[in-house]
Amino acid sequence: MSKFAIGLAAILLAGCSATTSITQKSASEVRQAVAIQITADESATEYSGPPMQGTTDGSAYNLYYYKMRALAPSDGTSPQYLLQIDITYRENWRNYEKAILGSGGQLEFSQLNRKTLNCASTNSCMLEETLEVALSEDQITDALKRRDKLRVKLYAKSGHRSVIDVPSSYLMGFYSAVVNRQG
Repeated sequence: MSKFAIGLAAILLAGCSATTSITQKSASEVRQAVAIQITADESATEYSGPPMQGTTDGSAYNLYYYKMRALAPSDGTSPQYLLQIDITYRENWRNYEKAILGSGGQLEFSQLNRKTLNCASTNSCMLEETLEVALSEDQITDALKRRDKLRVKLYAKSGHRSVIDVPSSYLMGFYSAVVNRQG
């Protein structure tokens, strides 16, 4: 294979890995990957962490992608932190309706979108729900103080339960990007 073909293959493979497992990213890598922009009306700064991937059961049929987001008002009030989750699975709609912090306590929860990704047959479809969970700064800093992951348990009307684990390295990188930018 020519050097050009090897280089092209490497570039294509790197492009396919835009969403990766956190085990491949340190806190500093996460921090550097946080996108920061001022809102159109200049009332706040938006922070968007890099998207990460996990699985709820070890299979390729029950995947989730998550990223942390924050909105820091220009008036200096505390930022609002959000965990956005895209969860994909097969068969019937789960209809997620509730989120609980791993250490207890119900979290503010919103369902943003539901869509059918593709269908192999009328009974076998890949489905996706996009959810958003509000987190307080205290919940994030408590996990960081414990040097532990942030665990969010999702409950669906269908009876399914999914656990989303945000590793401490991701939390540390994202939180430091927000706090250090604010000054």
